[in-house]
Amino acid sequence: MKNEKVKKTLALVVEPIALGLVALLFIIPAITVVNLQPITKKLQDLNVLGVSNSAQLRVNIVGGTHQIFFNEKIDSQDGIYIYKTKLVKREADSYSKPILEIENGKEEPVNLQIYGGTTIPTRSDIGLIINDQRYRLQESNGDILTQNITVYPQEKYILYLYVESFADVKFEEEFELTIKELSK
Repeated sequence: MKNEKVKKTLALVVEPIALGLVALLFIIPAITVVNLQPITKKLQDLNVLGVSNSAQLRVNIVGGTHQIFFNEKIDSQDGIYIYKTKLVKREADSYSKPILEIENGKEEPVNLQIYGGTTIPTRSDIGLIINDQRYRLQESNGDILTQNITVYPQEKYILYLYVESFADVKFEEEFELTIKELSK
């Protein structure tokens, strides 16, 4: 009778512990595999030993608000990026705003052709500032100029749009900037 009592007590204590251990044998490996999946997904995007999966030119809009630049947007197709914004009426003055960020993820330099302007000449000089250097895009008489720049590997440039108005502009106008990636 004492032997049976020990067996019952032992069964009540040992059996749940044994079932818990068996369950842990299946649960721990499953949790380990689930926790490893996000890490392996992230490793695909890493730059391992200088080899990058994202070897491309990236042109992103900076955004933000400004007193004369509104409704900024950028479209891209086949290595051509078109940035559009609305210039509102303004007084004779000089204005500038960061508009685009260009990053060369490639291993070789990229040559870009940049041009743009408004459809109506407003006696305003319009251009870009890149690394403290000015690139005029539209002269005060409305003539549109083309500029070429080189973006070196792994370099990032912020493009500022500047507008110098020599007389008050009493209407809104559309500004369009085109950036083309030149082939070698």
